Amino acid sequence: MNWTDEQITQMRTGRPVYRNDAAGTSLTWLRRGEDTGGEYGLIYGEYDPGTGVFPHFHRDYVETFRVLEGRGAGKIAGRAVQLGAGEEAVVPRLAVHEFRASGDGPVRFLVEVRPAHPGFEKWVVTLQRMAAAGLTTPDGRPKNVHHAALVLVESDVNLSGLGRVLMPVFRLLAARARRNGIAEQLEKHYYRQD
Repeated sequence: MNWTDEQITQMRTGRPVYRNDAAGTSLTWLRRGEDTGGEYGLIYGEYDPGTGVFPHFHRDYVETFRVLEGRGAGKIAGRAVQLGAGEEAVVPRLAVHEFRASGDGPVRFLVEVRPAHPGFEKWVVTLQRMAAAGLTTPDGRPKNVHHAALVLVESDVNLSGLGRVLMPVFRLLAARARRNGIAEQLEKHYYRQD
């Protein structure tokens, strides 16, 4: 990813910012699959120190993280990764990974999802808005198990470790939530393409 600061600023202009003030996260979709013919999605993020994402993996897409400012740390397939400004890391499909703002200040970063994943695009926005409505814990996890199942399953976020054995249960819960109209209610109230 070779986006310049000028290009990133231009892409951010006029785009909605999705915040979770309790968790200290801010996300902006710069490019969605509909903008790139499904080739990739590109999200800009800012995380407060210590904020991050839990260990998980994706079956359907590759993620590339690029730190623009600050420091990020994590693991990719069991390997420790430290990223500073200008550095990036590629997360292959099925690789368990986690990421956290590791410096004294916030980290600004880009994440490219290749190919674009409409479910990931939708549920990242929905989850940030659910957080603002008090439907998540302070670290951003949905309080309701059906909500959690929808977010995980439909965005292709798969739990790792012991959580991996729960994924079939989450798939069943997500299917039930969709049948019972829970997904439609969340989408109606918390997901709007701006």
